[in-house]
Amino acid sequence: MSDEQKPMTRRLGAPGGAVGAGPKGPRPARAPQPPPPSGGSGLRKALLLGIIFSCLALGGMIAWRLWQKFHVKERQTIDVMAEYEKIVDKGKDASKAIFAIQTKVWGKNAELTPEDFTAIKAELNKLVDCEEQYQKLLMLLRTKNLEDSLEKQKIIPTWLQTKMWILDATDLVENQKPPEYGGLNIPMFVTSEKIRKAQDELKEINTLKNEVIKEGNPEKIKAARKRIGELRDAFRAHATKLQALDQYVQDGLARPDLTSKEVMELDHLRDEANKAQMAVVAAGKLLQAYPE
Repeated sequence: MSDEQKPMTRRLGAPGGAVGAGPKGPRPARAPQPPPPSGGSGLRKALLLGIIFSCLALGGMIAWRLWQKFHVKERQTIDVMAEYEKIVDKGKDASKAIFAIQTKVWGKNAELTPEDFTAIKAELNKLVDCEEQYQKLLMLLRTKNLEDSLEKQKIIPTWLQTKMWILDATDLVENQKPPEYGGLNIPMFVTSEKIRKAQDELKEINTLKNEVIKEGNPEKIKAARKRIGELRDAFRAHATKLQALDQYVQDGLARPDLTSKEVMELDHLRDEANKAQMAVVAAGKLLQAYPE
């Protein structure tokens, strides 16, 4: 076989090898990828904050519901009337302690001392605490829709009575100058004592009336008439004083329709005012019995 007839054979991978198996070169560089949109990070933050706030709101709602549940349960377990009786006893004790000190003024004709006022202030604080507890009971009844209950009807007068005691003691502490002490009790009972003494004197003049008239002494008759006129004026002043105290109570409690069932002091106050007015009439009749 001649050289022209020899097949042309080449090794695979040798230079000039098979068609399509060209020489290996460096890998072409990839085109750079664009950065992710900048809005994606902000959106994730917004979603994260939304989740956090939602969790906080949900936790708050759960806590609120739990508080309401246990709070209502606690209020419903309160025995209103049992608590009421405790407050009543505490208030009465404080009121009696203050009244015992006040009686020195009209009972012993003595002035109150700094120690007396210190004791009154201590008892006044107890009354204020009682009044606040009454308000809590009334609020509890309101939340239970028991506005027309027997419990409320029983609490209201005692609450008003306690407010009256507070008003009296507070004004007394603020006006410590004798003989015109502040408050209700001292002015009221001092005036009552004056009415009693004036009534006794008027009775004595009436008892001696026939004797003086029969004697016919002009000087004695004139003196009797003068004194009767003075007593009548005094009774008028006492009646006016007591009526002013009645108005003081109504204004102080903001209750123009108060009755003695709500404030027991009104019984004595109005009875004494009526006595003074009747004494004015009696003095006028006695004055007419004496010749001028």
